[in-house]
Amino acid sequence: MNLREGFAARDGRSNLKDTRGQTTLEFALISVVLIVIVFGIIEGGRIFSSWLVITNEAREAARYGAVAVGDPSRQPTLVTDVQERVRQRTAGVLDQTRLTPTATLGSTDLTVQIDYNVELFAAPLLAFLPNPVPLTAISTMRTEDGPVGGG
Repeated sequence: MNLREGFAARDGRSNLKDTRGQTTLEFALISVVLIVIVFGIIEGGRIFSSWLVITNEAREAARYGAVAVGDPSRQPTLVTDVQERVRQRTAGVLDQTRLTPTATLGSTDLTVQIDYNVELFAAPLLAFLPNPVPLTAISTMRTEDGPVGGG
């Protein structure tokens, strides 16, 4: 019999019973940290996904508008058309009430800016993050003054 077994036998207590409460307490402390990490990963993925969508759509909308600059039939409503194209392409993917597309036609370029606010689902657990998380994507494309089609 070793020294540890001797003490357990004299006290009349088992070492197994002594560690049950300790294990429960350790799990309770660690589980909070693990839950915050898991929800942080999920929310980070949602934020990154939204950022990818608005970045791609800003580029696509700027390209769409830059190609249409020389077309006299589309020129009067070009800025509105570009903004509407962003809304159409992001419908069903992003919350349209949190989306703000703007287009600015300069003398040699077209700039599209998309602002989007990502609402956090796990906001109480992730109080250190702003809620909503503001995202912005800006894309500028050079325009040509010649006729459409490079002619």
